[in-house]
Amino acid sequence: MNKYEAKNLEEVLAKASEAEGVAAEALKYVVLSETKGLFSKKIEIGVFGLSDVIEYVSDYLIKVLDSVGVKATTQVSLSDDVINISFVSDQTPRIIGKNGETLKALNELARSASYVKFNEHYRILLNADGYKDKKYEKLVNMAMRIARDVKRTGVTANLDPMTSDERRVIHNALANDAHIKTVSVGVGRDRHLTIQYVKVAPTPLDETKE
Repeated sequence: MNKYEAKNLEEVLAKASEAEGVAAEALKYVVLSETKGLFSKKIEIGVFGLSDVIEYVSDYLIKVLDSVGVKATTQVSLSDDVINISFVSDQTPRIIGKNGETLKALNELARSASYVKFNEHYRILLNADGYKDKKYEKLVNMAMRIARDVKRTGVTANLDPMTSDERRVIHNALANDAHIKTVSVGVGRDRHLTIQYVKVAPTPLDETKE
């Protein structure tokens, strides 16, 4: 994070814009300090990029784990607008927790911490020992099975509450089924998917004129 200071916000943004080679309105920044004295005024901002967010979140998570006696390192990758952080440790069962609850809690902490620090929402996805990949596979298999039942009976199925990334995986897995629609309902921890039957009208056959 690069720091700049000036007498007011307009001046400090102009200074940062020139130094960073980015238009002032396109700068991502946070106000680090601001003093408004009778005879002097000063504001300091920190200009940041995605690499700063990744570094901050990774360090934050390592410190959280270290505070409970878990040693780990992180591997980071980007896919679309998602920051994927995978833990490398010989204590992955503790990082994952029962039914993935510890990993889920760490994910929520990472998102909250990044928002508090940078005042922006970032999509962050944590993984450990391929846990999320294995869970996605199980969820897709379950959703496919339930979708077949929904098409057979026409009765809407309500799934258990899931995280946004898990709901997205099922949405994508069933997206090409013309007879199935997935809808997210509920709020907060109760947000879940419904799998609904869609009746598709038959396509009329083209009449051939002789």
